[in-house]
Amino acid sequence: MSMNKQQIRENLRNGLLESESKEISAGVLIMCTKTNKVLLLLRSSEGRNGNTWSLLSGGIEDGETPLEGLKREVTEEISIDPDIIDYKFINKVDTGDSSKEFHYYEGFTSSQFIPKLDHENTDYKWVSKDELPSPLYPKLKEKLDNIWKSQI
Repeated sequence: MSMNKQQIRENLRNGLLESESKEISAGVLIMCTKTNKVLLLLRSSEGRNGNTWSLLSGGIEDGETPLEGLKREVTEEISIDPDIIDYKFINKVDTGDSSKEFHYYEGFTSSQFIPKLDHENTDYKWVSKDELPSPLYPKLKEKLDNIWKSQI
């Protein structure tokens, strides 16, 4: 008996099958180079770490590279042309879970655009290092400090 993709995903979630592939996701911290402000998104209360300020991130679909998937997420989550951002791959982040992989990017744009948010986010802010909102997603402060250091 063959299973469709939805059945396979459900069985993987329920631990009924072992996955040989990793769950890959990617995220980008976007900075406006003219103002040195960073775009933060307030995650909706749905899901893990809801109601925290975060960078833009999402899961990579089958057949996508991490950057292709990240650009798709930019389009879906904030409804902007992903090509107005200059992406710089920083590293693969150790998530503490061997079945998951997170690709972290910094992104640079020349203007503070106004994002149109989808259901995954309830608010946004362009912030300087002196006006950080709270609560921040775990370990985001370190990424924020690093992106500002790189602009000095």
